Amino acid sequence: MIFSLILRGYKKVLSRVHEYAWVTLFVSIALLYVLGYFVMLYAGEDQILENYTWWFSVTITTVGYGDYSPLTTYGRICAGFIMFIGIGTVGLVIGKVAESVIDFANKNRKGLRKMNHEKHTIIMGYRQGRTEKVIAELLSNNPAEKLVLCSFDQKENPIRFRGVDFVMGELASEDVLQRSSAVAARNIIIWGASDNETFITAYAFRSVNTSAQMVCYLNNADHAEKIARLPALHTALNNVILPTSDYLLAQELQDRESSSVVQQLIRNLDGENLYRFDIPPGNVAVDYLTVFIGVKKKYGATVLAVKDSHLTLNPDLVFIVKSGMALFYTAPTRLADIDLAGLEVQP
Repeated sequence: MIFSLILRGYKKVLSRVHEYAWVTLFVSIALLYVLGYFVMLYAGEDQILENYTWWFSVTITTVGYGDYSPLTTYGRICAGFIMFIGIGTVGLVIGKVAESVIDFANKNRKGLRKMNHEKHTIIMGYRQGRTEKVIAELLSNNPAEKLVLCSFDQKENPIRFRGVDFVMGELASEDVLQRSSAVAARNIIIWGASDNETFITAYAFRSVNTSAQMVCYLNNADHAEKIARLPALHTALNNVILPTSDYLLAQELQDRESSSVVQQLIRNLDGENLYRFDIPPGNVAVDYLTVFIGVKKKYGATVLAVKDSHLTLNPDLVFIVKSGMALFYTAPTRLADIDLAGLEVQP
């Protein structure tokens, strides 16, 4: 009975020590340091006292350079005590450091760590093989972009791309939104297991962030309107992607290889790509003919569409392009700027 009580008390003490391991270790070292100093002072080890911190460090780590050593009996007993206690204490410190590093790595791999990113891109939902392609596209366009993948099905980070962090948990949960730093995200892709999960996740995200660009993958076009109505600083920030391959089947039969053209435009890894340019505020007003020919001559790019309140594909030549609108163009690489005011006006 008594032994059982002692064992229980011992386990409780060990549990407390482990819980406050760092505090226990540093307090132990501090007490040993102070105790050793006063013993050396009592023993009259003047040479050691003048260099006490250095001597204590090499003694507790059992390095023992021998440049300073105690000459008295009390001093030697104290040094032996410090060395004996030091072996265990330093070993525990090294063990705790290794444990912390391993724990951090495990939390990072298993998606249990909280991110502190800003202006990053979040990908909600994982689809084996397809998510990797999306990430490859994103990184090819911007290699420095910080990506955070969130998934409930995956128990460890499935992505092997460098710089892609992982958060494990329910996509729409408050915990995942906080740990993925959703409030500070610049972009988010939501690809739920179903349209309902996608909508619920989009709704939860918009409750904490209304300024990020949001792209939702839906299987049913009838649900797109629900996404469009979610609160955002601008309706253009709520976007929906539908399974394009279904729509391209008929198109391919009528105009063979047309699907290849579309897929090339949306692929960032090679060839001509599709980009957007937002015309900055000002007093620019140029007809589409001038924009089309001027951009082609000056930048080697082809303007395909203009976005104002709505998207206009292949506008009339007299269509006026103004400040505040957006141009969609195809080019080998993204253009840093398009100077519409400096284009040569076409007759």
